[in-house]
Amino acid sequence: MAVPAEFDHPFAFDIRLRTGTDGRVLDAVGELDHDTGPLFNAAVDSALDTSSVLRELVIDMSRVAFCDSCGLNALIRAHLKARETGMELHLLNPTGPVAALLRRTGVNHVLRVSPDPAEARSAQEDSRIL
Repeated sequence: MAVPAEFDHPFAFDIRLRTGTDGRVLDAVGELDHDTGPLFNAAVDSALDTSSVLRELVIDMSRVAFCDSCGLNALIRAHLKARETGMELHLLNPTGPVAALLRRTGVNHVLRVSPDPAEARSAQEDSRIL
């Protein structure tokens, strides 16, 4: 018996945790949607370990090709969970489609979003000066 086509390819989303110089970084790859939101939520929950002294959770969105309303909901949930634990959520380098969704919905005004690492560091340094 043949395996159905939808089960014949790798999972459409992957997310890995690493520690960066200023905090924890989740590297997301693929499509953030209804099917992959629970995996994203679990990774965020794991990254927001309250025993950490780190104050920021960065989600590198540079390889997220697609995000729907369920994915957007997962990002907002991550933001709220981060605030509950005293951390700041930072979306780094969202792809064109994801950045457009953030702008269209106004979520880019709620979440901290930076187009590239250099700009993110510059914005962080500016906020320390003020």
